[in-house]
Amino acid sequence: MVNYESIFIAEPNASDDEVAAFTKGFEEAVTGGSGTVLKVEKWGKRRLAYRIGRHEDGNYTLLYLNCPPAAVKELERRYRMNDRIIKYLTVRVDENIPDTKPTEAGTASEDRPVETLEAE
Repeated sequence: MVNYESIFIAEPNASDDEVAAFTKGFEEAVTGGSGTVLKVEKWGKRRLAYRIGRHEDGNYTLLYLNCPPAAVKELERRYRMNDRIIKYLTVRVDENIPDTKPTEAGTASEDRPVETLEAE
């Protein structure tokens, strides 16, 4: 089994109940393919980085998965079949799934080494 992160963006006018129903259906696709959903993070409605069709906002949901590649293929097929999903992305993760939310983790400046420029 392989670890994956899968994020999908639903239309901004989708209600919380609809997004929960989407998430439940996507979880069933993973568990039906002998995988497990390790964690679900609902990020809520956020501004998109760029306009997608007529949408400027979207409802973000992140899924952490442990499943075979065939289950991911079925999950992405379901993403494509759902007209209310405007974007999705699934990536393989070689590290362990984090226990903290991204906002609770250290800032990006703490993670990067500090570069200094020498005056010539």
